Amino acid sequence: MPRHASSIFPALRAFLARAGGMAALAAVVGGALALAPARPALADEIYRYKDPFGVWRAIKVPTGHAKYYKRAQTRAAWRTGGVKVCLACDPKSGDGARLAALGPTPRALRWGEAKAPTAHDGLIARAAQDSGVDQALLTAVIAIESGFRSDARSPKGALGLMQLMPATAAPLLAVDDVETALVDPATNVKAGSRHLRRLLDQYPGRLDLALAAYNAGEGAVRKYDAVPPYAETQAYVRDVTALYERYKAP
Repeated sequence: MPRHASSIFPALRAFLARAGGMAALAAVVGGALALAPARPALADEIYRYKDPFGVWRAIKVPTGHAKYYKRAQTRAAWRTGGVKVCLACDPKSGDGARLAALGPTPRALRWGEAKAPTAHDGLIARAAQDSGVDQALLTAVIAIESGFRSDARSPKGALGLMQLMPATAAPLLAVDDVETALVDPATNVKAGSRHLRRLLDQYPGRLDLALAAYNAGEGAVRKYDAVPPYAETQAYVRDVTALYERYKAP
């Protein structure tokens, strides 16, 4: 046994005897573990995808999770009615906000080919004038949200023409019974147009982000700093935008 080791063990035995045996041994072992190099943290990986306007985005996702995001993108592409999307392609020079490259989905085409119902034209026009939101945009949102049904109710509890959640509408309405108020078409569109106006102001020049926030919430847009890579939200942004272009065309 080396000379320095023989001098260490008597001192260690004396220390254990004075400090209480096993308790001191635990302290020694714990200290040694504390000095051991920490296990390296799992690194994130970069997932690149195209938003609904053809703009390439990059987000950090947990290592190994990119495949789940890619599957969501694939499902979104499949639901667009034949739109070809290259999920593995690298961005090319000139890639940008080209709506025509994505194309509308069958739902937007269906509403675009048919004349929008006129039953709510008056209240939509008044809400558009009061809020400063383009009437064609309000009409497109209502078409995709509820199909112009004032009695529409989603499984999550969104109500009326603009499918507002009561919690979202409460600050916009000075009423006690928010759910009952949202069943009224004029009240619903008035509150929905004010909510949409706020989102448009929050994301100036970015209709895609405003619509994404309307559908998925501002938290989701803030998390990805882009249109979230959710199939439903991407289809929603694409549908409303395509229909908006059709409604406002002369």
